[in-house]
Amino acid sequence: MAAVPRVLFVVPGILAGIFVPAVIVSSPKPAPPNSVGMTNLDFSVDTVTLHRGERLTFVDSSHNIHVIGPGQNGQIVNPAPGEPMAGFHLVTTNASYTTGPWLTPGTFHVTCGVHPMTMNLTVVVVP
Repeated sequence: MAAVPRVLFVVPGILAGIFVPAVIVSSPKPAPPNSVGMTNLDFSVDTVTLHRGERLTFVDSSHNIHVIGPGQNGQIVNPAPGEPMAGFHLVTTNASYTTGPWLTPGTFHVTCGVHPMTMNLTVVVVP
C-alpha cells in the first residue's frame, strides 16, 4: 500500500477554511464592546490600550479567515518579552480568540499573516 502525501489533505483543508465560511455563514456578527473586531482586511482599530493584567479578545467580524500573531506587516514572530500572544492563531467568521493577561507595560504589535499590508494593531499596556 502506497503512502499518501500529507499535503493532499492539508491543502484542501486550508482552502475549505478560506472559502466555506463565506458560503455557509449568512452574515458576520459585529464585535462586542471591549474587543478588537476583524473586518475584511483590517482590524477595527489601529491601537488599543490595556491596563496591566487585562486580556484582549479578537473577534472575526468578516467573511475572511485571519491568522493573527505577534509581529508587523504579516510577519508573525516570536513574542516580545511580556507579550502573552505566542505563535499564530487561526480565527474564522464569528469566532474569537482571547489572549492571556498582558502583564508587562509597553508597546506590542499584532498582525495578520493572511492580510499583511493592512492588518496591523498596536497594543499599548499601561500600569
